[in-house]
Amino acid sequence: MNAGDADSRRVLPTKKFNKELDAYKEARAQGIQPNGTSMAKIQEAVKASETLGRPYDGSKMPPAKAIDKKSAAIMKELGV
Repeated sequence: MNAGDADSRRVLPTKKFNKELDAYKEARAQGIQPNGTSMAKIQEAVKASETLGRPYDGSKMPPAKAIDKKSAAIMKELGV
């Protein structure tokens, strides 16, 4: 027997997916390009953007979790 949509275990992943999707859309609206769509990657990109003082671009910049004040200053000097 298949529980189908009545299976309550399916609700949480859908809610989590929608929350991550909304966070990703918000980040993209701010010009931020995370390295992935997981909540952790989005939060890392937002934090990196705050540290950099400009939107983070995962396709052109080092991994977001590696960006701190020191690396942000170096990136600014190099024009990255």
